Amino acid sequence: MMKLIRQLFILAAIFTLGLQSGKAAGWPANYKGVMLQGFYWDSYKAEDDTKWATLTKRADELSQYFKLIWIPNSARANGENGGGNGYMPIYWFTNHNCAYGTAAELKTMISTYKEKGVGFIEDVVVNHRVGVTRPYDFPRESWNGQTWQLTDGAICSTDEMWSEGGQGCPYKKGNPDTGEDFGGARDLDHTNTTVQNHVKNYCKFLLDDMGYVGFRLDMVKGYGGQYTKIYNQYSKPQFCVGEYFDSSYDAVAAWIEATGRESAAFDFPFKYAVNEAFSANDMTKLSWAAQYITPQPAGLIHYGYAQYAVTFVDNHDTYRDGSKFTGNVVAANAFMLCSPGTPCVFYPHYQAYKKEIQALINVRNQVGVHNMSPVTVLRLERDCYMAEVTGTNGKLVVKIGSSMAAPDGYTNAQIKCSGNGYCVWATTSGGVTPSTPDDTDYPSVLYMQGHVNGYEWSTSKGISKAGQKGVYTWEDVTIDNGENGYGFISFATKLGSDWDTVNANHRYGASSENQLLQKGQSQGVVKYVGGMDASSCKSWKIKAGTYNVRLDLGSMQVSLTEPSAVNEVEADDDETVEYYNLQGIRVENPTRGVYIRVKGRKTEKVAL
Repeated sequence: MMKLIRQLFILAAIFTLGLQSGKAAGWPANYKGVMLQGFYWDSYKAEDDTKWATLTKRADELSQYFKLIWIPNSARANGENGGGNGYMPIYWFTNHNCAYGTAAELKTMISTYKEKGVGFIEDVVVNHRVGVTRPYDFPRESWNGQTWQLTDGAICSTDEMWSEGGQGCPYKKGNPDTGEDFGGARDLDHTNTTVQNHVKNYCKFLLDDMGYVGFRLDMVKGYGGQYTKIYNQYSKPQFCVGEYFDSSYDAVAAWIEATGRESAAFDFPFKYAVNEAFSANDMTKLSWAAQYITPQPAGLIHYGYAQYAVTFVDNHDTYRDGSKFTGNVVAANAFMLCSPGTPCVFYPHYQAYKKEIQALINVRNQVGVHNMSPVTVLRLERDCYMAEVTGTNGKLVVKIGSSMAAPDGYTNAQIKCSGNGYCVWATTSGGVTPSTPDDTDYPSVLYMQGHVNGYEWSTSKGISKAGQKGVYTWEDVTIDNGENGYGFISFATKLGSDWDTVNANHRYGASSENQLLQKGQSQGVVKYVGGMDASSCKSWKIKAGTYNVRLDLGSMQVSLTEPSAVNEVEADDDETVEYYNLQGIRVENPTRGVYIRVKGRKTEKVAL
């Protein structure tokens, strides 16, 4: 039966191919933009993170990489500080002062980004609503010369309010719900023409008065997809994406069809395929067979719905509901950003791995990858997903996994992005070379913690080292015997009186617990984000002894070498070469002595 349903969807996709020219309002065909989820759960509590005024300050940076930004419902809702995360809405038309900022700050943010070519998508919550003081006393509002107020007749007859008692409602007035029930608020009856008129005009208000370019529709499982078609055909958003929270390709595709392809959908099948691939360490899970024959990237993007698929690795809900992605975040984002569909980057991922994600977006943009780009899967094994993606300005090949395989016809000189578990090659027309972001986000100082110099994992003691272009070199470090002749280390950006203080900031560690790091060896480094997963930072296991340790955050590699190795070199008067004394202080005109020489990404200890 499931196979038959899938085949019917394929036939429907072929029959409606003409819609993919962009005629439907749901999402543009061949769209090249990358989207940012500009918040996370309770991020309004952070003063300098995702509030409207803060995002406005970051417009110059974010507009370089993102063409759409999804923000929470901006209308006042039920919750702390003016509505919390916004998912229990009270007002629609008149009060857009919320926990993230004032209506004036919101409009300033939207207009600032609009001048830079970036649009905002609001989290539109119309499945349910709450009253001002009671469950259903919806506010009386005015807009466009009309008065707007829903009554208890707008509530579904199957809503739990009718059985709770004490609500002042003698009998059920609405029709049964057309979708799943939401127990936290009053489910709206979308068969009711008054409700439909309110929602249609609320959507139009958001576009015309507030300046949004589109919608992220919350909990679309709660009402029939046919109503989204009604609302979008009336209000005409440039972009619309629904949250149909389900891992089933067939279920999400069916909802898109129910809207008449007037809306895209978040690619939950993609998200869960990524979760499965990385948790099982099996990269074959990143590909599904289109029409049961041709391998393609997993998810809605694998056949028929790439135009209408908004892909993501995590969002505000999955990050906290047990389906949080716990694998290699950058590699997962590389897979997403080097595949069709419209990628939606999660704000905490961007903040934690800004340099890497910026570089990946740069390559996608330079090659001209869009939401319907053709993909040829070149290799599919447990340790290797490799695919070639064709854009409007060239091609790229993305490899995900531990395999050291390289694609035929590409050279190392064409590697544009690489790191732990991923590599991207690219060729572009006109000799365009994808750019690399600057290094301004590297920590100025890192601390080596663990069994070093007798510190025994002290939270307030570690060996500090100033970095130069993301490279940190510790000379003559003594690794103490912590257990059976081995010591353990990791790196922190801040020390403190307790682990809570240390873990509130970023840490850098191994990809697996007590990973063995040997002399003459390099290994990948994982960034553990402060306040989120820094407490899970894993350590390297090193045989007790004295070493030089080099940490390169550009390549995310750590290496162990013989101590006090000095290279005898002649003084180099090339102005691109920089010299630092052994305390990490730059020396403009070095005299004879021992220095750290930095040239490009090469750092070495030299004697002049």
